[in-house]
Amino acid sequence: MAFRPTHCLIGGELDNTRLGEVTGWMRFAGIEDSVTLTLRGNFHRDIQGAKIRFRGEGRPDSSDDAAYMEGFSTSQTGKVGDITAGLSPQDYGDTPYIEWYSEENGRVVLELDRNQIEVIGQPVPLDQAIPVSRQEQAENMAGFMREVARCLAGHE
Repeated sequence: MAFRPTHCLIGGELDNTRLGEVTGWMRFAGIEDSVTLTLRGNFHRDIQGAKIRFRGEGRPDSSDDAAYMEGFSTSQTGKVGDITAGLSPQDYGDTPYIEWYSEENGRVVLELDRNQIEVIGQPVPLDQAIPVSRQEQAENMAGFMREVARCLAGHE
């Protein structure tokens, strides 16, 4: 149900130094231009207030990746899902996970290994970090599922 282009990821960088927003870029095999992201929300507490740089194993010349990425917008706007490097404190999981709810492509998920991600800068001190609301995340997922059901019912 989610768009999972991890295998197409070449690299990228996301910035949460301005709390309440995540901006950045990503490169994917099969897409000539960089994908830009402008999202509402925050990283999890392990990296909140910092930037992350990450790399993938996507091959720019892969025709399979080009087919998979067909229709993926180079401008992604929407809401942050769960974005964590999997560091302590672990609010979500112990591995890097990048998720957002795109107005253009629905739910997008990247699952990485620790050696594929680098934290740049200092996260917000834990006593000042804004916890990611599990209720809000559940509402994001419910909204996504409603949209999927609406599309499946032919009400695009």
